[in-house]
Amino acid sequence: MYDERIIPDETPIGIYSIHLKRYEFAASYVKDKLILDVACGVGYGTRYLCDAGNQVIGVEIDAESIAYAQNRYSQSGCTMFVRSDAMMMGFHSNQFDAVCSFETIEHMADVDNFLKEVARVLKPGGLFIVSTPIVKDSNKNPDNPFHCQEWNPRDFKLLLEQYFGGVELFSQYRRESRLSKWMKRVDIFALRRHILPMVLVRKMAQITGGRSMDRLELSDIVICEGIVDEASEIVVVASNENY
Repeated sequence: MYDERIIPDETPIGIYSIHLKRYEFAASYVKDKLILDVACGVGYGTRYLCDAGNQVIGVEIDAESIAYAQNRYSQSGCTMFVRSDAMMMGFHSNQFDAVCSFETIEHMADVDNFLKEVARVLKPGGLFIVSTPIVKDSNKNPDNPFHCQEWNPRDFKLLLEQYFGGVELFSQYRRESRLSKWMKRVDIFALRRHILPMVLVRKMAQITGGRSMDRLELSDIVICEGIVDEASEIVVVASNENY
C-alpha cells in the first residue's frame, strides 16, 4: 500500500477523521441508493456509506487494499469490493445513483478519461461527490510526489462543468479557536510543528482551545458551502442531469 493510504487501526485518529468526514458528508445526500466508491482504499468509507443505509460497491486498483477491504468490511447485500482500474471500470452505463471519489483525482494523469467514465456509469440525475486538496494556483507539477496535478477552486469547478451540471463547491476545514488561528498567522513558517516535540504541540493546541492534528475528532472538522480562507480541501457535489 502506498504512503497516503488510510488504515483505521494504523493511521492517527485525527487524519482518519479528516478522511471519514467526507463520507459523513456524502451520506447526507444519499439514502437507499446504489453507490460506487471509486478508489475506496481499504474500504472503511465504503462500509460507512453502507451502514448509512445504502448498497455500495467499492473499487480499488491495489490488490492488497482490496484483500483487506474484503476481509474487514464486506457485508452481504450491502457492500462489495472489486479490483478495477478507475479509467475502465466495467460497469453498465447509467448504473449508479451516486459516485464518490475522495482525494483521488489529484493522483490521476488522465483526469478527462476518469471523469468521462464516472459520467458514463452514473444514472441521469445521479450525483458525483468528489474531493481534492485546495491550492492557490493550479499546477501540473505539485510538491506532493504522489500527486499528478492540483487545482484551485475556480479551475476545479470549470473542469467538472465540462462533464456535469449543477456543480456545487464546499470547503472542508478544521474548526479552530480565534487564539489558535492567530498563532498560525504569527507562526508563518510552522516552526511549532518542525521544532517542538509532539507532546508540546499537543499541549499548545489544548491551551489555544483545540486539538492537535493527530487527535482531531469528526466534530472538529467542518464542511460548509462555498470556499473559505481556512479550507484545506474542496468538496464538490455535481449532478449528471442533462449530461
